[in-house]
Amino acid sequence: MKKLEETIQELMSKEDRQDVEFRYVIAVTEIGDLGKYISHDPKLNPNARPHGTKDDEVLAYGQAFIQLAALAQLRDINLQDAIDKGLENWLEADWRKSQAKEKEKIKGYIACPGNLTGEAYLVKSIKDLEEMPAGRIVVTEFAKPNLAQYITKMLAIVTDHGGKTCHIASIAREFGLPCIVGTGNATKMIKTGDMITIENIDSDYGEVYKK
Repeated sequence: MKKLEETIQELMSKEDRQDVEFRYVIAVTEIGDLGKYISHDPKLNPNARPHGTKDDEVLAYGQAFIQLAALAQLRDINLQDAIDKGLENWLEADWRKSQAKEKEKIKGYIACPGNLTGEAYLVKSIKDLEEMPAGRIVVTEFAKPNLAQYITKMLAIVTDHGGKTCHIASIAREFGLPCIVGTGNATKMIKTGDMITIENIDSDYGEVYKK
């Protein structure tokens, strides 16, 4: 890698244009040319006329690699570090973990703090409240009429709408019931019977996610 960096530095010193902007254009152009070998591949596109030879394609990849490496050097990026970090990220699949985490977790405002796990119970009507078993985490769009009279049966409350000063938030604080409001999508992501966990991130925000 050191030899490659030294060679690129020597070649760059002989170039008329040594600015980052120009090298970026060259690198992007070389990378863009690779698409021609794919779109004209006889196996992928039998009706297309082949684009160059296999040796030409090898050269195209070489040009793309070298120009990208030259751009990295101009930006004071160590090639070995960049490659190591890229491989590490790929192996760990961080983007997949992050994406899954975002899909599974629901974020909202803490109306009343508390960390716990329990069975979810989706409430859409007063009838749902009447039929609700005790010790459930109520998940609802917003505070339903007469909800307060069922509060002692609830383990916690999660809502789609509302803020820290909304009706349900005030009720939850009065009874010391853990409550997350304003999640936006809890009722769409959670169904009755799901085991869910409520966790406080800080004094303002909390997360709800399925176990």
